[in-house]
Amino acid sequence: MTETIKKPDHQLYIFVAGIILFGLIAVFGWIKLQYGFNFIDEGYHMTKSWRLTVGDHFFDDQYMAILRPFTIINSLVFRIIPDITLLCFRQLQFILTLTALSFLSIAIYNISNKEYWYFPFIFSVFAFTGLDPVGMISNLNYFTYPHLFLTLSLACLILGFQLNNILLRKLFFILSGCFLWLINLSLLHLGVIIFFPIILYFLARILRFKYFYFNFKDCLLLSAPFLIGWLCFIIVYQKTFFVTIFKSLRFFLSLSTYSTETLTRFNFWPFVYVAAAILFLLIYLFLLKKLPLKASFVFLPILSVLVFAVIKTSGFGFIQPYYNGWFGRPMWFASFLIGFYLIFWTGLLRKYLLKQDITKNDELVIVLLIPVSILSAVSTVFSGLGPLTVLYCAIPGVAGLTIYFLNNFAFQGQKIFGKLMLIIAILAPIYVPTILNDWRFTFFDVPPAQMNVTIENGFGKGIKTNVLYKKLYDWVGNNADAFAEPDDFLLSYTVSPMTHMITGLRPSLDDTFISWEIPASHYQKAIESMKRKGKEPKIAFIFERMPILFPVSLEKGTVTFPGKQFDFQTSRDPISTYIRTHMKLGGSFKISDDHIIRCYVDNNLPKDRNTDPIP
Repeated sequence: MTETIKKPDHQLYIFVAGIILFGLIAVFGWIKLQYGFNFIDEGYHMTKSWRLTVGDHFFDDQYMAILRPFTIINSLVFRIIPDITLLCFRQLQFILTLTALSFLSIAIYNISNKEYWYFPFIFSVFAFTGLDPVGMISNLNYFTYPHLFLTLSLACLILGFQLNNILLRKLFFILSGCFLWLINLSLLHLGVIIFFPIILYFLARILRFKYFYFNFKDCLLLSAPFLIGWLCFIIVYQKTFFVTIFKSLRFFLSLSTYSTETLTRFNFWPFVYVAAAILFLLIYLFLLKKLPLKASFVFLPILSVLVFAVIKTSGFGFIQPYYNGWFGRPMWFASFLIGFYLIFWTGLLRKYLLKQDITKNDELVIVLLIPVSILSAVSTVFSGLGPLTVLYCAIPGVAGLTIYFLNNFAFQGQKIFGKLMLIIAILAPIYVPTILNDWRFTFFDVPPAQMNVTIENGFGKGIKTNVLYKKLYDWVGNNADAFAEPDDFLLSYTVSPMTHMITGLRPSLDDTFISWEIPASHYQKAIESMKRKGKEPKIAFIFERMPILFPVSLEKGTVTFPGKQFDFQTSRDPISTYIRTHMKLGGSFKISDDHIIRCYVDNNLPKDRNTDPIP
């Protein structure tokens, strides 16, 4: 008898190499979590949720909470782990990212052609950025939760498609629907995700799906948790639910940042980014179609280097860096995804009109991209970040892009090493700048190389930051210890919500994010509400400018403070007036002669310690 010689499994070797690469990136991604302290947005995300666990009410004590109900989810984390720190919250986000990546990879592997070698490579960028490829906040908030829940929802749905057991199939569809509802529970306007099951149902019929059987009953199963979840919510809160929504929307849209005029304002530069990305993707496809494999090994790397140079130099200086240059490189990542979505949907329409067959992989990409396209379109309009929000759906988007390219006819019959080279040529010039940008831009702290101190106690324990932030952190905590009791209330003005997490003191006002941009009439009503509820502050911190360090140059690592937003001593706004009338100076933190942070305490509290400015 002759023995059959088993050929080496190159797929396994490449997968192991990919896992090693993914693991190394993940180690650096885990280390990155400890760098950078944020007094503004991250403090807002944390305080809104934490206050629900220490006595505040979801509706009565939080203005506009219903528009961003992710606070309910985060409050559960605080209830389960009362002593959780900021670093642990970031680490939890990172662990959930890896979990979601694993589930989606398993789901796609089981339903595709059993190729698994490429997963560590295509998802490697998320081993560093986590659920936030934009590079803002590596935490669980109304941006990252939808990314997580969308990935898990699609993983469950795709796994459900593969099951022959009717009961298990239904259970996976229901579980997928639960994650769809959680997307909406993260951010209210993402409720448009309810159209996903409906659109999938009609596309499955119109395009005559052969591999992903999805009937009307399946559509109902996928939609049911969403409808039941909100029905229960309405039953619990009743009329208050709708009244709060309308009041919050009316106020929200009255702000200049989120007015209808601002949200619909035409911005020319994102179109330039997307147009350039589409051009490069079409060149990739053209080369794949026209070049033999050996020639591809030469020309595709050259194209890859060109793309990298364009991203690094912002189109050799001809394209305006996005969002003050802070998010220029993530914007390229978002643009390539948008470009791919447009190319795919246009190609699908062409196939339909020409009555061409829809392949199994086409159906899989359709399933992945329907919810991604819905959420991307809505988020782009309703967020000040614009097209950058496309990256909060990037995990399934990248999966769809990879499946589309790997199953392009030019790849058929090619060896795995050739496919690997082609995938790297497409993704590497996008991933490397995204990772470097995420490392350098710490939103808004100094670059990691300049973070030479570590916070030793409290909510910020374990976070590395700059000396100034560390002194300010300690100063805020020491003043709270000296002048306030655990059940007292705190005012922190302006845009400095992290002070609540540092001190462990609840906000006096219904607003957690107190900004000078809010109309004075709103804060006058807020102070009247504060008095009615008996939440007068025993201590207040006055920041005349946001406690942030704007990057001047990400490459050079230079930063600066913003200018004054208001002058506390002369301002007649309701909050400043209340503090000057009812409170006295308890201490100050001097950064410069024109930049002083002040601590005010209740008039009835004794000034019982030395409060000389910290140098």
